[in-house]
Amino acid sequence: MNEAMEDAMVQIAGSDRVSDDENLLAEYSGKWSPSLIVWPISTDEVVKIVKWANKNAVALVPVSSGYPKIGEASKPKVRNAIIVDLSKMNKILRVDTTNKVVTIEPGVSYSQLTKELKKNGLRPLIPLFPKWSKSVLTGCLDREPITTPRFHLDVCDPLLSTETVFGTGDVLRTGAAAGPVTPEERKESQFDLFKIIQGSQGTIGIVTWISMKCEMLPKAQKFLLAPADDLEVFQEFNYVLFQRNLVDEHFMLNSAGIAAALISKAKLPNWTLILGVSGHGALADEELENRLGDINDLANEMNVKLEPNLTNVKSSKIESLLNRPGEAPYWKYQAKGECRELMFTTKLDKVQKFYDMFQQVANDVGFPSDQIGAYVQPMVQGTNTHVGFDLYFSLGDEISVETVYSLLAKGQKKLLDAGACFSRPHSDPAEVDAMKRVKAIFDPTNILNPGIILY
Repeated sequence: MNEAMEDAMVQIAGSDRVSDDENLLAEYSGKWSPSLIVWPISTDEVVKIVKWANKNAVALVPVSSGYPKIGEASKPKVRNAIIVDLSKMNKILRVDTTNKVVTIEPGVSYSQLTKELKKNGLRPLIPLFPKWSKSVLTGCLDREPITTPRFHLDVCDPLLSTETVFGTGDVLRTGAAAGPVTPEERKESQFDLFKIIQGSQGTIGIVTWISMKCEMLPKAQKFLLAPADDLEVFQEFNYVLFQRNLVDEHFMLNSAGIAAALISKAKLPNWTLILGVSGHGALADEELENRLGDINDLANEMNVKLEPNLTNVKSSKIESLLNRPGEAPYWKYQAKGECRELMFTTKLDKVQKFYDMFQQVANDVGFPSDQIGAYVQPMVQGTNTHVGFDLYFSLGDEISVETVYSLLAKGQKKLLDAGACFSRPHSDPAEVDAMKRVKAIFDPTNILNPGIILY
């Protein structure tokens, strides 16, 4: 099969974009090593690859981010899979400054997009400190929260529309009419399925371009920080900031999380609130000054100690990290060399309870609490909140990998039972059955990333 597989891929993509080199295959290996890597450069090639795989019952694992491969969704869960690496599809197809919309292919990284949009007076809506080689398309499809809840108006933001090749080889354009590249192609836009595609981790279809929202690049910007021992200190203040719509960047990190980001071993607050305030247009400085005045007045009323700098945390360092994608090594690996993530959604006023609960589970299984980073990101203008727990560890530590996975499993169950919402699928039988039926429509032969989401 491998020889026939390689011949078929070479016919589609050419010999220079197909490889079975063992060193390359190792970069994509998970439970199983893939048999082949193919780098398509067009939607037409993706369609041909999918149709061949469908006919021959060969699994495909779509990938678009550069090294290192962090997510489990980019690693095969079955034998004899082909990696469909979309990183060479890296064109920025359209920048619409008037409507603040950009259309991009899967291989466009946050580094590439940030530089290009800056030339047009725009900035992307990005997640927290993304790695420089991270695919923007992947971040949008994985619903990674952006750091600016003020501009987060819908749970799907900043994603607007997609072009998707389903497991049958059929191509469908979804979402807003802003997506297709030309007016003629807008007539071909069809009904909205991207809420099914989002979060499916490559199991429903292979997305070959997206359109996404951007925002104007601030002409004036300042960051403010506030320390606290407990998240409850910020609660009322956070909600008032959402109501008044005063800040752009707005999130919280615990001491382990901010230490990893800053590569710091200094003593840090239990929690740090980080606020970015901006001014735009001809009156940018005046707008910034007015916003800062209102924010400081509110902080004084609510006993929140806002400062430009804390003892061991400088706002200039936070600003530089937020305004450019992270360089290698990825910041989550800087603390101990390895990291595993647990993410869920809840209400802001419940985060401290869930954090304490997870810390207790960590204590029970023997995982050090000071190696758990926590990221709290309000979303959709503060109506709900993303919470991410990062487990930092080293393969040479006394802590075994089994301890890490034990904490992930027991911690997720504990949080789930307490009401945390895991937007990526879990093991509820009714939910899994529904997902299987949806997948059977769009990928009837189960060739797209099989095994990654319980089917």
